[in-house]
Amino acid sequence: MEELHAPGKAAVDAAGLVLSRLSGHTAAGTDAAAFVDAATGGSLTFSALRRGALSLASGLRLGLGLRRGDAVLVMSRNSLLLPQILLGVLAAGGVVVVAADPDNAEVAAATAAAATGAVMVVADPEAAAKVAGAGVPLLLTSRSPDPRALSAEELIDGGDPTAFLQQQPAPAPTDLAFLAYSSTASRTVAMTHADLAGAVAAACLPPPDDGRRVCLSSLPMCSVHGLPLVALGLPAAGVTTVLVAPPSDARAAREAVAAHGATDVVAAPEAAAALAGAMPLDGNLSSLRRVVVAPTAFTSEVRMEFRRRLPWVDLTELSGTEIMEAPDHAAAELGGGLMLTQTEAAGGIVQQNNSQSAEQMSATNEAASPVPPLKKIQKIISGHIFSRSTTSKILRKHPVTGNTQAVSKL
Repeated sequence: MEELHAPGKAAVDAAGLVLSRLSGHTAAGTDAAAFVDAATGGSLTFSALRRGALSLASGLRLGLGLRRGDAVLVMSRNSLLLPQILLGVLAAGGVVVVAADPDNAEVAAATAAAATGAVMVVADPEAAAKVAGAGVPLLLTSRSPDPRALSAEELIDGGDPTAFLQQQPAPAPTDLAFLAYSSTASRTVAMTHADLAGAVAAACLPPPDDGRRVCLSSLPMCSVHGLPLVALGLPAAGVTTVLVAPPSDARAAREAVAAHGATDVVAAPEAAAALAGAMPLDGNLSSLRRVVVAPTAFTSEVRMEFRRRLPWVDLTELSGTEIMEAPDHAAAELGGGLMLTQTEAAGGIVQQNNSQSAEQMSATNEAASPVPPLKKIQKIISGHIFSRSTTSKILRKHPVTGNTQAVSKL
């Protein structure tokens, strides 16, 4: 059974590897779709994915003051925005944190944010109310009717992707890149940039037939296997990934493969097993070459039936959390992260360390902090790095509510 990560360490950070691969896919002058939303018919090209990730990284670092090593909790369903968000956080040097207990979003957000010292939560507008109790700034994934709310989509559309390329150095290979936090499981899964780059490189291996690949995926990107494989690995490999809902039955699974001419499928065991369901073979699976099953493997009976009915399909099963077990101090190292805050009196952005007072940080922020202070942000904005509407949201004052020391500038 194959492991999710390739052995050894990669020489570059994960985001740098993916971004360089995306550049290669568009260098020939053709710009195919990296992701397609089967429900809406919308698509995201490879160049748009790269541009969106860099624009968001610019907004996070230069506009919102995200520091290298800061944890960002991402709670979102699969969408065309999500791979841009995940890659953008990594490119900005942040640590992507996902909650491995999705059944209760409110509890999962609060516990994961507290345990990892997350400086912000990125969540769907529909989930905003559920994650509001996490106690950290909230950045929506997509635009909201509320003019006061800031979203990743606005940072993506309003940012300058070239501005970030001239800023901070890339994360080190040994820097933590990804945490799948679980309050119930015995292990928290962690990956450094080198581990994540290794997983991406493994997904980039060319297929034996060296042909055009189209992958159907219902695996959540905010998961242990979904982030390295679906959000990063497949687009880095030049694969067009069609985001689909888990099929309701065997016929729906087969028809989806035929409708999109899929060569690959990445899905949970139940959805993948539906492809080999007990029904007459009708030619709908003739394009299929590879199936990846995660987060658990098939049972021996299902595996035997799958190989009997689909002998031409290459089956890969990923299971458990063999990627890397987080050391006991991994979450503790993130616990001292900085919270992005805004004070009404100063009218500017203050970095408040969990172990220091706001006054101490305010006194030293201008001289010592690598995070751009307010004057620098205003200078950046005057250089048209952000659109006017996005700028106004970043700099807008909010009355202090609940917390007398600081409130989120989001």
